[in-house]
Amino acid sequence: MKYVIAFLFLLLVSRCTAPQYVDTGKAPLIITGSHKMAGYLQESKTINGSTATEQLIKAALQDPNNPEPLYGLGYLHMQNGIRTKNTRELELAERYLITVLAQFPGNQNTLQALYNIYYDNILRSRSPDALGKATSIFMQLPDSVRSVSNPPSLAKFAAVAAEQERLHQPDRQMLREILLQAIHESPQTDNSYIQLAHLYREDRYFALAIATLKLGAENIQNSAALYRAIAEAYNKRAEVNGCNYEHVSDIQNAGKYYQLAIPLSPEDQTLHFALSESFFDQNLYQLGLNEVQIASDLKPSGESIGLAAQNFSVFGYHQQALALLQTAVAQGYNLGNAGHHEIYMNLGDWKNAAVGFNQYVQNRNKFSVYDLIKSDMIADQAKLSPWLNPGRISASTLWEKALLDYWSSSISADKLKNMANTHCEKTEYFFYTGYRDLQAGKTNQATAKFNAAIQQDTYRFIERPLARYFLQRYGTTE
Repeated sequence: MKYVIAFLFLLLVSRCTAPQYVDTGKAPLIITGSHKMAGYLQESKTINGSTATEQLIKAALQDPNNPEPLYGLGYLHMQNGIRTKNTRELELAERYLITVLAQFPGNQNTLQALYNIYYDNILRSRSPDALGKATSIFMQLPDSVRSVSNPPSLAKFAAVAAEQERLHQPDRQMLREILLQAIHESPQTDNSYIQLAHLYREDRYFALAIATLKLGAENIQNSAALYRAIAEAYNKRAEVNGCNYEHVSDIQNAGKYYQLAIPLSPEDQTLHFALSESFFDQNLYQLGLNEVQIASDLKPSGESIGLAAQNFSVFGYHQQALALLQTAVAQGYNLGNAGHHEIYMNLGDWKNAAVGFNQYVQNRNKFSVYDLIKSDMIADQAKLSPWLNPGRISASTLWEKALLDYWSSSISADKLKNMANTHCEKTEYFFYTGYRDLQAGKTNQATAKFNAAIQQDTYRFIERPLARYFLQRYGTTE
């Protein structure tokens, strides 16, 4: 389990800014012992000799009773120390900020800057007392700041998780307890709920993951991240046995929470694509295509337009798919993307499918059983030699291994049928054995299987549009 420390570090510096001083004098900077912090000022000049630092030191020397230059120095050392991981700069920042806080107890800018230092110290495991210091400061911050900041225990969670991973000594219960403490520290922070739910998801405690996230949503009504996480938890639970079409209610719930997330983050392209897939999986394909169009309009890159083209192709809108594909290619969409040759396969343009698949093969060194089947199918229909052979194929699941064995003539169609337990596996069983029947001249048997593949209602499977194509060419749909 990989933890991204940066994700758990939310700087508060946007809420407090350093004073700006303009140096109009030309005399060299000389630090005398008359200032009570002369030693620290000299070290500041040595360790960070920027123009801004020198200006703040001069201001401090000119008015020793003015705390603003000291706050400014603390702020600049805090920023630079966190950015460069310079422990000594952070120690200097803490010294200046504590001095200012002693003169102005409760000053929010100073508290926030100190909290950044202590949070980073927890995150980097620099000081054993950093958690206590951070907690003390965090509780002095106003609710409005705490609600948008990571609480101290989130930093501890990241540090402990990283150490467990380094030592290969996972302790999931410890991590869960730390995250529960983070939620206690700040019930209005969505990251704590999301990280705890992620742990539950990894352990396949999906009900606990969803309950945790929904508790977060009760406390926080404006978090797109929380709603997205709930949707993703439903999706993961739907896919737990390898086929989300076995769990229609989870698909519906995922769509519901994506719809709650989008108004809070309407420009997030990934949310629109995710919602489109939820609509497709419910056979609400017009709504899904609408979301695909919105997503590609938000960031009209070659990749996003190409994905839109692929979706239009799956649902039989071939002219729109080709027009979008041409636009995508003009914007850099690679012919080696799977979507390129699959669009032409769905259309029955096997010559262009072969061109795209040839580029697809050139771009990869690992191939699945589905790549092998497409290689044979395109070669068969375009009257070419196949690109792949079974020796280059890897299977990641028992079903893929069975499908590979069938396609390589190691097991019979009846044996494959007995191993097809889900709608997804049955879709593939019916289509691929139907295609082999078609090759053998058993047209009636093939068309019956193509119809059966379509009736599995696995709406985003490429086998469905391919089944329609072969039915239109060789038979009729029921």
